[in-house]
Formats: sequence, structure tokens, C-alpha cells
Amino acid sequence: MSKLIHFELFKVFRQKKLYLFMLIQIAVEISAVFQYEWDASGFTDTGPNGQSFPLLILHNGPLFIAIFVAILAADSIAEEYRSGTLKKALLCPISRLDLLHAKIVSMFTVMMVLLIFLVFSSYVVGTIAFGWGDRTAVGEVIYSFSEGVQLLMHMILLSVPPNLAFGMIVIFVALVTSNPGASIGTALVLIVLSPLLEGISQLEHLFIGYQLRAFPFLPLHDPAAHNLLGGLTVILTYLSVSYTGSVMMIRKKDILT
Repeated sequence: MSKLIHFELFKVFRQKKLYLFMLIQIAVEISAVFQYEWDASGFTDTGPNGQSFPLLILHNGPLFIAIFVAILAADSIAEEYRSGTLKKALLCPISRLDLLHAKIVSMFTVMMVLLIFLVFSSYVVGTIAFGWGDRTAVGEVIYSFSEGVQLLMHMILLSVPPNLAFGMIVIFVALVTSNPGASIGTALVLIVLSPLLEGISQLEHLFIGYQLRAFPFLPLHDPAAHNLLGGLTVILTYLSVSYTGSVMMIRKKDILT
């Protein structure tokens, strides 16, 4: 199983699109420097600094990670099915479930790499643009450096469940359709249309697109434990249903002919 995971990770990290995405993320951060230079929303009137900048980037760019996760999930299933790579893998003495689990672990690992890269690159870009500063400021709330790092780590950890559930949904769609375009298109529809369907406040928390945007930032806006538990319940429901569907599909899908 470990060799299978290493092989899946090797395939991802040799792809140019991963590093292109990292460059795009840096470009987004540089763009944010100009957009938020001294009157940025989310900061006090003293302006942003290197300590606060990662919180700004993470708060305004969670969907970038989700989009790449969707592309990765679609490539790992639908594109490999279309090209015959999936068939070649299953001709080896490995089980279909092991292959599915290796792809999920690979997706999770790359997601964590991208989140960590986002934090470090935004620290560097923010410090170069604004200086390090002497505190972490979010709105009118001031944190010490250690408190700011702790808050950022909480937000990173809370970004993982909705992104993993979102990627699992795309894997399921990829197994059903065997079409990379349809898989990525479904992901984009979930992201784009979700805000349009969230007009009823009592139902908005049921949409995965809403959880992608809101769940990681509960420590900033709504730290109540019951809201965290409610969001996690919705996310785990998406994750378990899409995982169960993926297991059923990969077991019965005609891949070897």
C-alpha cells in the first residue's frame, strides 16, 4: 500500500500543473498586496503587515485550493481512465480499494502541501510588501504573534475537512462519468452556484460550497462549539456518502476491458 501511495504522489509531483498552480497562488498574493495595500478590508487603519497577511490570503482564497483539489481528483480518476493508465495499474496485483485509498491519501497530502505553501509564501510576500509588524491584526482585534500563529493553524486545520469532502465528491463524479471535463465542471458548478442557492439562511450550511468558504473561519467569526459541530456533521455526511459511492463504483466499474 505504501508503494502505491508513493507512486501516486510521484505522478502528482512530476506534473507541471502543480507548480504552475503555486506560481498562480503567488501571483494572487502579489495582486492582494496592491488591492489591500493600506486600506485593506480585514485590517485596522494602521494597515496590514507580514504577520496579518497570511490570514487575509487564507480568508479570501480558500476556493483556489478547492479548485486544484478538483482538478487533481478528476485527473487521478477520469483522465487516467480515459488514457488507460487506470487499467494498467489494475493489471498489477493490487486491489481496486487499495488504488482508491492511495489516490485519496495522495489528494490529502497534496492538499496539505498547498496549504502549507500558501502560509509560507504569504508570510514572505506580506513581509516584503509591508514589513513584519509588531502584532497580528484582524479587523479591530489585535493578537500577539503566537496567538496569530495559533489562529492561523486552526484555520489551516479546519480547511482540510471541507476540501477533502469536496475532492471526494469530484472523485465520485469522475468514477461515474469517466470524463475529466464533467468532473471539473461539476466542481465549478458547486462552487459558482452555491452562493446563489444559499438565500435561505436556515439551509445555507447544508451546501458544501458554503462550508468551503465558512467552516475554516469559524474561529474568526463564530467560535461557538455547536456551530463547529454542525458544520463538521454536514462535511462528514458529504465525505461518507461520496466515499461510499466511490467504493461501490470502483468495485463494479468496467475498467479492464
